[in-house]
Amino acid sequence: MTQDRILEASVRELDEHGVTSYRIKRVAERARVSVSLLYAYFEDREALVAESVVARYRSSVVGAAERFARPLRAVATRDELRRALFELIDQSQRPELARTHGVRLECLAFAQHNTRAAAGIEAAKREAGAIVVGAVQPLVDHGLTSPGIDAIGFARLWYALFFGQVSLAGEGHPLAQTTGAWSRSLRALVDVVAQPELSRA
Repeated sequence: MTQDRILEASVRELDEHGVTSYRIKRVAERARVSVSLLYAYFEDREALVAESVVARYRSSVVGAAERFARPLRAVATRDELRRALFELIDQSQRPELARTHGVRLECLAFAQHNTRAAAGIEAAKREAGAIVVGAVQPLVDHGLTSPGIDAIGFARLWYALFFGQVSLAGEGHPLAQTTGAWSRSLRALVDVVAQPELSRA
């Protein structure tokens, strides 16, 4: 319990101050432990920061995978698939997704220089990938998607569209698009993925 409390406090410290302004003393105060007790659970600052980065990343990426998979798990018909994809499109417009994308990028940047964090992040990616493919594979197995769209292709395409997009700020950006226009484009793509006349009979 104490170790979990320290880790939670450390994740909050990273959220608020980032790696460069991260302070062990504040983490200990948040966790209501002494600095010496904190070091009984984590060998050094680097180890605690690495575990905290992995925890932040895992929460973000596994949480996104679960949000993606939830509407797809009960799908049994093409109409239900269309409704589920429309629900995902609506979810993808939520502002908090941009923040979680930023968290993932920060964690990945840190992991480039920390082997412990890199290993934990790779494990979280595998966990999230298994969740996504586990929700998508039955759609393909039951012939609900267009021919030529296998489970991995479907997962990569839709998961990237919903949870991996980078916000393109600025009106002058050549790829800038209003939320409404982006949503309409995604809805048109649903027609290609789940169109009855293109799907397996």
